[in-house]
Amino acid sequence: MTRNSPPDIGLKIKALRNEHKLTLDQLAKKSGVSKSMLSQIERGLTNPTLATVWSLTQSLGINIANLLVEATTEDEKGRYLEVVKSHQTPEIQSADGKCFLRILGPIDHVAKTEWYDMRLEVGGILESEAHSDGTLEHLTVIEGELAVENGQQQLIVSVGDTARYQADTPHTIENKGKISARALMVVLSEVR
Repeated sequence: MTRNSPPDIGLKIKALRNEHKLTLDQLAKKSGVSKSMLSQIERGLTNPTLATVWSLTQSLGINIANLLVEATTEDEKGRYLEVVKSHQTPEIQSADGKCFLRILGPIDHVAKTEWYDMRLEVGGILESEAHSDGTLEHLTVIEGELAVENGQQQLIVSVGDTARYQADTPHTIENKGKISARALMVVLSEVR
């Protein structure tokens, strides 16, 4: 496996499909992902887009992080120490190939906290539907400049700045600059 190899989700999709007692055809109809594409994903012959992964996880009733994150091991006292190698960190990308998200957060925190290393190429945009009530996002720009919009308000976030905003409404993050941008994003659910 190379440093930027995607996680092997094909076997997980197949196992989940079998666990739900679905045929390839049934999951294809349920998810809107073609049967041939689904077969290629399960055999590890293609790297699915973010939209495809989203459709599959929604159809299987799981969170996207459940599909992408590896399990950890614990000692007899329930403690664990884990190092996730760079090449093992799940990365998903938008259909247009201009937005990349490396999933940094552990699976056991996904219900309350998620964090990502995000890269947006020039013209890249991450459009998000409303998250659950009370969800906040924190976006710290490391390189470049990003425009954040939630509702009718739009702010420009420059290097070193952090934007904090409600994410329980549709929102977008866009690179309107002339160079690629990189940011760390933390999503806190059910913040009151």
